[in-house]
Amino acid sequence: MKELTPKQKKFCQEYLKDFNATRAYKVAYSAKKDITARTNASKLLTNTNIQNYLSDVMNETKAKDILDIDGVLDNLSRLAIGEPREKVFKRIDYKGKKPKVVYDNVTTVTPEDQDQLKALELLGKYYKIFTDKVETQTDITVNIDPGDYDG
Repeated sequence: MKELTPKQKKFCQEYLKDFNATRAYKVAYSAKKDITARTNASKLLTNTNIQNYLSDVMNETKAKDILDIDGVLDNLSRLAIGEPREKVFKRIDYKGKKPKVVYDNVTTVTPEDQDQLKALELLGKYYKIFTDKVETQTDITVNIDPGDYDG
């Protein structure tokens, strides 16, 4: 893959913020007119090197966002013991073309009892604490006739 120019890299970084190619082009290349920015941004997005760069960054970001087993177990454990955590409530204004976050309100919340119980249940299943054991008793009679195996 051919190395991107600094302006191309800037375009990609801006584009990944909101996927607005026109805005990203105007920032990276200091374009004034929307029509120029839109046309040139469209051309840039067809560039194989830029497509590869964007794809790599998005796949890398996606992989970081996925919890591994340790992350899942850690979150379940914190929930099971009732550890308080911060929760963000956003007030969003839907006026205009694009919704805007008016303010964030951060509150500390404690898990509800049913949430803790479910987390404990899931952890118990993972560690196989709740496996059912079934005992059976059978009488089997095996008759072997040596004549059946003559060659």
